[in-house]
Amino acid sequence: MSRRKKRKPGEYKDIELNIMPFIDIFSMLNTFLLFSAVFLSVGILEVQIPFLSNAPPEDQKDTRAFQVSVDVSKENVEIQTSFTKAPEQLQKFPFKNTKEGLKTFHQKLADVRKQNSTIDKATVYSDDEVTWESLSLVLDAMILRVEGDPIFAPVKDAKNLAKAELDAKTFLYQKIVMGSVMLK
Repeated sequence: MSRRKKRKPGEYKDIELNIMPFIDIFSMLNTFLLFSAVFLSVGILEVQIPFLSNAPPEDQKDTRAFQVSVDVSKENVEIQTSFTKAPEQLQKFPFKNTKEGLKTFHQKLADVRKQNSTIDKATVYSDDEVTWESLSLVLDAMILRVEGDPIFAPVKDAKNLAKAELDAKTFLYQKIVMGSVMLK
């Protein structure tokens, strides 16, 4: 039998507290906290909202604008050009949705832009069965300039003229509107 040492009242034994497991746990938690903080970021989105006013709308009877739209289906890509007021002069230019077809599609878009150099916006409509890979190739053919394409004058009312000049050297159509949004 072992003998236990009897303590006298008021006599304390040194107690040793092992805090190493706590330090290990907190260092691991700290690591996970830092890794998760990397994936959290604050993003700023510029959203253009319509300006609401009590003033009467501007009279737009005489404005006749040129518009370019592109219809993308699984097999074909079609450019449609028209004016907003009569006579509309609707023109359609179909192309195959292949690598060679997209090259001629890009050349036709460059020709349309040459004839109407002030237009830097095009609207894209796509069917449901169009894959993202196919749509992204069409968008690349619309947006990016290739060697031999003309350089158009930058937008006159741009806030940053240097950026507008760089955009004019880089892009064929600077503004692309995705027009096939459907809410169910």
